[in-house]
Amino acid sequence: MQPNLIEHLTVFIVVAERGSFSAAAAELGRAVSSVSYAMAQVEAYCGFALLDRKPRGVILTERGRALYSEAKTVVERARRFASRARALELGEETRIRIAVDVLFPIRMLHDALTTFARQHSNVRIQFFAASFNSAWEDLRNGKADFALGLLAALPLDMEGRSFDQITLSPAAAADHPLSRRTGPLTLADFASERQIYYVGSYELEVERAGRTFSSDLWTANDLEHIRLMIRRGFGWSFATDHFFDDEVRTGTIRLLHCQDAQLHPVRSLGVAWPGERQPGPLSRKLIGLIEGVASSR
Repeated sequence: MQPNLIEHLTVFIVVAERGSFSAAAAELGRAVSSVSYAMAQVEAYCGFALLDRKPRGVILTERGRALYSEAKTVVERARRFASRARALELGEETRIRIAVDVLFPIRMLHDALTTFARQHSNVRIQFFAASFNSAWEDLRNGKADFALGLLAALPLDMEGRSFDQITLSPAAAADHPLSRRTGPLTLADFASERQIYYVGSYELEVERAGRTFSSDLWTANDLEHIRLMIRRGFGWSFATDHFFDDEVRTGTIRLLHCQDAQLHPVRSLGVAWPGERQPGPLSRKLIGLIEGVASSR
């Protein structure tokens, strides 16, 4: 490959998009003669003209149109290569793998990702839905770099920090018996109705011990399935502040209040990682952005 081919292809792209050497030179901050030289080098490399030069500017030839998109692909891949090489030189990650607890507020995460993706577009982010019962092992064996979720007691080999508090509340369809009852609800009221519960593994009967209150218990390992079951009135479930936002707004589902605080547990929202493997610089930056979003809620 010609040593300066990437640079020359960049010039070709800008000239094609601006329609003149002078406009391209102004955008690139180069002399017109430099732009003209770069175009001559690209055309010499190809062996045919890419531009049809007119008195008032230039247009792509048929062959030039055929190679224009190829040139953009080559330049973009070269840019990504250089960016990843710089990241590796600085010790920055080129991939971040995150185990996300099914109860973690996704909108909070997406708000942070909007800023992160704009600043680090070449970093590949991989998300893995998890519950914290399975996330610990994923962190230990290196399948995930860090985990986001509702923190309780961390295992001794894990580190982390909390950056928000979140309340779980019981929820049911608007026409569910619990929603139609008048007066304060009691633990006995919830115990008499079917509870829908998230379980992320075949090996587990229940997760998050202490959160089951009915002997009539249905479980599922998919939150969307649980959402639909609650909407259909199959039972009641715990929900975070945000989970049923749209349904509560439209009156399809109601958040219920119980006299007993056990039905309204408060949990710490936070991040955890293996003590022996600290998050990298870009992981720490993303965690900081998520924490910032949480503190501004």
